[in-house]
Amino acid sequence: MKKSLKIISIISIFAFMVLWLLGKFVDFENFDITETANIFVIIYLLASLKYYQLDSRDKDATIKELKEKLGE
Repeated sequence: MKKSLKIISIISIFAFMVLWLLGKFVDFENFDITETANIFVIIYLLASLKYYQLDSRDKDATIKELKEKLGE
């Protein structure tokens, strides 16, 4: 789950960069690139947030486990 969230966040940030570069260098009259790019930024933010939330839970569990081993 964590690995897939990390991959999703990386893909979405690269998609944003590609769309941003296309918006700078290519003139699309009928297609609004900024809206699509903003969607990729939101996907990146949500995936990163969930990834770091899961990562924090794993680290907390590891810390708790190590504290219990020290207490024994």
